[in-house]
Amino acid sequence: MHDGPKSGPYMKTALPRHRNIICLSLVTALSLGVSALILPGQVQADPDGRWFSNKRELTLQERRKRRQQFSDAFEARLGPEYQTNIPYVSQQAIDGMGQAIARYRKIVAAGGWRKFPGSMTIQPNDHGNHVAELRRHLALTGDLRVQSRRVRAFDSGLQEAVGRFQLRHGLRVTGFVGSRTRRALNVSARERLRQLETNLARLQDLLKINKSERYVLVNVPSYTLQAIERGTIGLQSKVVVGKPSRATPSVTAQIRELNFFPYWRVPDSIAHKDLIPQIRKDPSYFTKENFSVLPTWGAKPIPQENINWSSPDIYKRKFRQDPGHNNALGVVRINMPNKHIVYMHDTPLKQLFNQNSRAFSSGCVRVQRVLDLAGWLLNKKKDWTPMRVNVAVALGKSETVKLKKSVPVHFVYVTSWSTGNGIVHFRPDIYDRDGSGVQMAEAQEAIPGQGAISP
Repeated sequence: MHDGPKSGPYMKTALPRHRNIICLSLVTALSLGVSALILPGQVQADPDGRWFSNKRELTLQERRKRRQQFSDAFEARLGPEYQTNIPYVSQQAIDGMGQAIARYRKIVAAGGWRKFPGSMTIQPNDHGNHVAELRRHLALTGDLRVQSRRVRAFDSGLQEAVGRFQLRHGLRVTGFVGSRTRRALNVSARERLRQLETNLARLQDLLKINKSERYVLVNVPSYTLQAIERGTIGLQSKVVVGKPSRATPSVTAQIRELNFFPYWRVPDSIAHKDLIPQIRKDPSYFTKENFSVLPTWGAKPIPQENINWSSPDIYKRKFRQDPGHNNALGVVRINMPNKHIVYMHDTPLKQLFNQNSRAFSSGCVRVQRVLDLAGWLLNKKKDWTPMRVNVAVALGKSETVKLKKSVPVHFVYVTSWSTGNGIVHFRPDIYDRDGSGVQMAEAQEAIPGQGAISP
């Protein structure tokens, strides 16, 4: 049984938990466009968004694997349609936002959509008014493209519409409505309209940056970097940005040089809040992660046996991490001097790029395709081909390479945008800069490396 109201427009028909219906698996069903039913012993999502077999309960690892298989199959088929294929800041993007605003004004004028109450999960094979309301909502937003006579049934067409909605909102594709998808659905049409209007004004103000022949743009709420050349996307990459308590600032700067195998000079704020408490808790962390303590920048390191970790004087010292593949900056740091002392860099924590929400850093931006970005930045410099970038990394030596000509970089904050094919995207207001209340209202699940000490 589902948790939810016992009566009213969202009342659900009581059905046996284990439906004995012969059918296809979820992934196969989606690829064939038929109803996602289950065979005895096959798998589907339960009312809490878990996966179960009607023979045995699946382990957490098995559930995650099946969810990932479903997500991968769906995104392989429909993902390209939802890629942002134009610069975030462009006249085409502004025109698309204007069209989206006109459409959402009509939705608001017609009364918008209703909220889904409580902790209700809506999934394939469900029936009832709540399914009809979900159909109506996704038809309004353009995610449900094929209407069905079975208006009270959660069939394969509705499952695909939910997947489309999840792609547009930066959610993990599951094909059913769990807590995070329900939270996004429950943002009112009026709030979405205000979000679009707020971001249109931002884009219009930012349009001047698109006059540069080459520039790098990081859109923080979408966790995405674009390298733009002559108005087109030369490279696009996932990024990790600052957690809400240590937000990545809005920045305009110039990329001047690349540091291969850099030292990490730990900012005092990170040393005081994170590093010193960690070393006091686990003294082996200091040597295991190749840190040094200096009296001041430029001085020789203090011998480890002379360091008194319990002394308040430790807060007067400077901390540095030696170069290497385990360095918090990875193998490349992209230097862009600015008053906030933030920059872009590699990271040894590659697993974080697999997450949909990637607000994990202390303010700097970690770039998944950092070597490709390095090659793009250096492609105007004689002899610096992408191959030479890879050679520099293979050699493992510290080296600073100045760009032939500095490249502008902009960290911007755009929580909604329109793509070249007219699809509208929304993201949570992770730093509460929209003032719309459309925020990341839920803590992210524990991920290995999430709390690692890093810029």
